[in-house]
Amino acid sequence: MFKDKEKGTMEDLISKKEKLRREDDELKKLIDETEFEKNDAKALIIAALTTILPVVLIACLLFYLLMKFIFKF
Repeated sequence: MFKDKEKGTMEDLISKKEKLRREDDELKKLIDETEFEKNDAKALIIAALTTILPVVLIACLLFYLLMKFIFKF
């Protein structure tokens, strides 16, 4: 029913690792060369807050409701 896939050779594995290493080096180089503009820090902080804050508020609300249910106060 199912055929076993032919396993790659050691050379294929080494070439894949080398390719991943080269891609990682290229990404690190691009990140190092990227310069932020004047208001990028503000924009990143606002984006982080609008992403994280609702999740934290929902978690706190669920915790509050759970405690209220357990202790019935």
